[in-house]
Amino acid sequence: MTYTYKLARRLAVSRRFVMLHILVLLAACAGDATEPTNMVEYKRLSPPAGPAEPIAVRVLPGTVTIEINQRVRFRRDGAKAPALRQNMHWEANGGTIDSLGVFSARQPGTYRIVGRLKYAGHLRATAADTGTVIVIPRSKGVVRVKVTPGSAELAPGAERAFTAAGKLKGGDTTPIGVKWNATGGTIDPAGVYRAGSAAGRYRVIATNLQGTLADTVRVTIADGETPDTAVTPAPEPPDTTATPDPEPSVTRIILRPASVALAPRATYQFSGFGRDNAGDSVAVDVVFTATGGTINQSGLYTAGSTVGSYKVIASARGLADTALITLAAVSGGETPPPAPTPVAPGRGLPYGPTGNLLGSVSDPAPFTAAVQGVSPDNIVRYLAKAREAKIRLELNMTGGQHERNFAPGGDRFDMATWKARMNGYNTPAIKAAVAEAVADGTIIGNSVMDEPHVSGGGDGNTWGPKGTMTKAMVDEMCGYVKAIFPTLPVGVAHRHDAFEPNNSYRVCEFVITQYAARLGSITAFRDGALALGRRDGHAILFSINILNGGTQDRDGTWDCPQSGKGTYSPNCRMTPDQVRQNGLALGPAGCGLLMWRYDAEFMAKPENRRAFQEIANTLAALPNKACRRS
Repeated sequence: MTYTYKLARRLAVSRRFVMLHILVLLAACAGDATEPTNMVEYKRLSPPAGPAEPIAVRVLPGTVTIEINQRVRFRRDGAKAPALRQNMHWEANGGTIDSLGVFSARQPGTYRIVGRLKYAGHLRATAADTGTVIVIPRSKGVVRVKVTPGSAELAPGAERAFTAAGKLKGGDTTPIGVKWNATGGTIDPAGVYRAGSAAGRYRVIATNLQGTLADTVRVTIADGETPDTAVTPAPEPPDTTATPDPEPSVTRIILRPASVALAPRATYQFSGFGRDNAGDSVAVDVVFTATGGTINQSGLYTAGSTVGSYKVIASARGLADTALITLAAVSGGETPPPAPTPVAPGRGLPYGPTGNLLGSVSDPAPFTAAVQGVSPDNIVRYLAKAREAKIRLELNMTGGQHERNFAPGGDRFDMATWKARMNGYNTPAIKAAVAEAVADGTIIGNSVMDEPHVSGGGDGNTWGPKGTMTKAMVDEMCGYVKAIFPTLPVGVAHRHDAFEPNNSYRVCEFVITQYAARLGSITAFRDGALALGRRDGHAILFSINILNGGTQDRDGTWDCPQSGKGTYSPNCRMTPDQVRQNGLALGPAGCGLLMWRYDAEFMAKPENRRAFQEIANTLAALPNKACRRS
């Protein structure tokens, strides 16, 4: 943008603001010389205070390449006031874009995105910027992902643009859509990395949309200024088929999934890939073999008719990995468990508290869902009661006291102990009941663990010393449940940003994240959770802490006069307005809304019941969303 253009633009805007002030003054003089009756409306339509200069808007990413149906989020950069950061109106000349700036398209092409700043609900014509999306078909035959440049050294706060391409067997390159991740700074969907303030060595990672191929490059953030601060890297020599990249050094073969439970004669698709000594995923030609059935060389396994435990093996270059297959007949004969089907139309998004709505509560209305702990002895009975009462269940099969999942005499989580408890649900009757409840929508999903980030000792709500739990371990738990119940959505309950936020789940299908007023802006909380879900491909199931999530009492006397005491100081319960606002902000954005927890006194208050009913009415009118990976 030239200086002449900027000056002309400022003068034009200044003239508009001067005319607006004149019009307001004329309007005031035309009536009585008294203050307007509706002062709120008068102030809302008034121009902002301060110099009549347009607020700069920069839409990011500027240009991005994605694949068909891949989602990318646009945002505003450079806002001086955080409150304005999300106050944008988005338009696209094709595809779809939502109010949060998330764009996708079903057809290849080049699309134009326009982001306009809103002030007091009105668009500012001068405050706008555009971005470009190039949508391409999914490329076939890609064996590697290559990131350019191969390394970078930056000063704190500096930017560097990285690009990613797919490499074919012959050495040619092809454009692909990727997901970017980074440490030591931030990276946008177009690959523009912004260094943080801490010096050190960090990584930028590009992963294909299937999660099977990746490339990692090193970023060094130097102490102080360095000359390498340009946004655009210097061009590298083009790749040619005459000098293809050397074949990657593969150190491991990975077979996915690691285990699966099937009915006799069922089919299942396996995939195999390699991992090099840098930890990147690379494509390799694996050879599949199997017992208990047959498998073709694309990894499609067809089970035999005899129940038992069998194996699938993927091998290449003298390396191999093995997956376990369990073939088990279900009640009623050797019929595969029903595949998941959409919940019946009209039931809307599930909404309800933690608590036994099927036992101790005579009238569960207006709630349509509940968080329910179950045991092998009562799960079949609870599923039948929930179906009859039209209550949808988020299950905790191995929930309850943490110590139940410790080894005898131990002080921390023990995977073998947890698996032994989970094995109690591995019966034909339970598997058939769960499959039926998933198919008809009675089950929302099953959470394998509550708050895995909690560490320390002494309060009964810890999993052991710090670092005991990792996302990789939780993923293993999700995979173990999926091996028993292949159609059951599995997830975990923890605040989305409180547990290894830079790592990702690969198996777990949803995260239950809970809001309380002490966490700050509910909009930022919601958008942060949704962004993490989009990054990692899992669903978000929101929750609000109605008993401990109100505004905390900090005046020295724990009395919570507005809403009532929480379960421990200085927490307070949510007010009816907080329940309503928080529920309506979060519920429609996720695959449902939960609350902690059922409390008869709180639920009985008329003002609270009105808030619950308003949330229930809103969520009942929305389409269903499965709590599954996208």
